[in-house]
Amino acid sequence: MGMLSGMQKNDLKMEKCVVSKPYNPEEKCEQLVENIKLLCKERAISYYALAQKADISTSALHSMMTGKTKPYMYTVYKLCNALEIPISELLIDEECEEKEVLTFDELQMLAVYRQLSVGEKDLIHDVVKLLQGYEVKRK
Repeated sequence: MGMLSGMQKNDLKMEKCVVSKPYNPEEKCEQLVENIKLLCKERAISYYALAQKADISTSALHSMMTGKTKPYMYTVYKLCNALEIPISELLIDEECEEKEVLTFDELQMLAVYRQLSVGEKDLIHDVVKLLQGYEVKRK
């Protein structure tokens, strides 16, 4: 995470959807829970394992996943850390689903890249082209 220190807030901004109507908190919580369920299913992670990794109680996670309680932001951040995803991946709107979400590693690389000089960026482009060529030759 050291690469991100001293950066401006705007350095990590991604394209956002324009909100044309007020948020429906009930709907947003349901969508967040559905996104967590989907991620757990895709990664074959049980809710118990997720709760352990996020350092939250299994009962708190169960209550949230069944809709008995609404998630606190603190809990959502802990879940994101456990799933190793940016919070935006859990909060994606249906209208924004087609937008690509960057991982933490990609955000870090992008942040470092933006701080490079034009010459350094050119070198990065050359290295990427070399790597792409190498990958083709390996096949």
